Amino acid sequence: MPEGSLSLSDLLLQVRNVLGKEFSGTYWIVAEILELHVNRSGHCYMELIEKSNENDTLLARAKGTIWASRYSMLRPFFETSTGTELKSGIKMLCKASVEFHAQYGFSLNITDIDPSYTLGDLARKKQEVIRKLREDGVMEMNKEIPFPRVPQRIAIISSETAAGYGDFMESIRNNNQGFNFHTMLFPAVMQGNDTPDSIISALDKVFESVSEYDCIVIIRGGGSKADLESYNNYDLAYFITQFPLPVITGIGHERDESVVDMVAALGLKTPTAVAEFLVDQLLAFDFHLSALHDNLSTSVKRIVQVQVAQLERYSSNLEHLSRGFLHKKTEHLQQVSLFLGREVNSYLTRKKDHLTLLETRTELVNPENILRRGYSMTLLDGKALTGIKNVKPGDLLETRLYKGKILSKVEKTTGKNGKR
Repeated sequence: MPEGSLSLSDLLLQVRNVLGKEFSGTYWIVAEILELHVNRSGHCYMELIEKSNENDTLLARAKGTIWASRYSMLRPFFETSTGTELKSGIKMLCKASVEFHAQYGFSLNITDIDPSYTLGDLARKKQEVIRKLREDGVMEMNKEIPFPRVPQRIAIISSETAAGYGDFMESIRNNNQGFNFHTMLFPAVMQGNDTPDSIISALDKVFESVSEYDCIVIIRGGGSKADLESYNNYDLAYFITQFPLPVITGIGHERDESVVDMVAALGLKTPTAVAEFLVDQLLAFDFHLSALHDNLSTSVKRIVQVQVAQLERYSSNLEHLSRGFLHKKTEHLQQVSLFLGREVNSYLTRKKDHLTLLETRTELVNPENILRRGYSMTLLDGKALTGIKNVKPGDLLETRLYKGKILSKVEKTTGKNGKR
């Protein structure tokens, strides 16, 4: 080894000694967990980071370790106090000592965690999401969608194996009123870091056939308070505000309200409560129909009674008026009958006189009577002649007299002046 040079291990040992002297105590440090792994021995290994409050750029990064004996006490204490699990994405205030190892480099040995800081940070994040939704003007959008009077076609977003889904279906199918519901499950992950993306994906699938449903229910069974953090996600909440169907939530938390509950058209505590609400909606509509039926029946009866009374009055008046009307019409018919009788007799007399005149005229023009007075009638081929136009020599003529007839042959004809 050249004179004056150091081996890597010697240099790192000096660094360790310096750090040990300068940072010999413990420090309360604020950091966010980027990654967290627990090995088989129970030791917890973390990747800790610090981000800029302005643009989320990475400012610092370090390894952190919680040894198994300490982790077995800190983890349950933290999760019981905060209601959320120790996981990536959590911002915490931890007590740590500085460690430096020649092979593993710089790290922080964590010996304590203050859960109150994390609680405050989670609350702050939740309020930040709420503030942003309000600034975007979308907080109440899903609530403003008119809720259907008869919500029977239900799109369900849940885990198929979740106890809450089973409770919901039991309540819907076996409701005391015997109402029928059409339900369709759109499976999704309902707890863990993948929850927001999984529910958004399920909502996308519902949207593809959105006209087939009246509303959406997002349900899950009971779970730890830590699982509720997934439902404070801004992207998921925003997606719900933009959905064209009313959304009902029942994610199983009796005391805590998530942001998803707040932006949904209706946030209920449990899946069973959601089922009962839907049944109550149909029951209320059934009551409404019954009330309308009763009102209609009463109105119809009242109208019928009024009309019957009017008909009775009209019947009495009609009988009296009919008698007077018939009496007047009878008198009128009698007068008309007398008038018609006189007119008919007068008409028949005139027609009889006219017939007599026609008979007299007919007798006067009767050929037989004309012949009787000394006139004769000449015929050519059975047709009476009035002139010589069609007569030529040699024609046979028939001359009819009152008694008998004369047949003659034409020798010549003359005109009015006696010339041919």
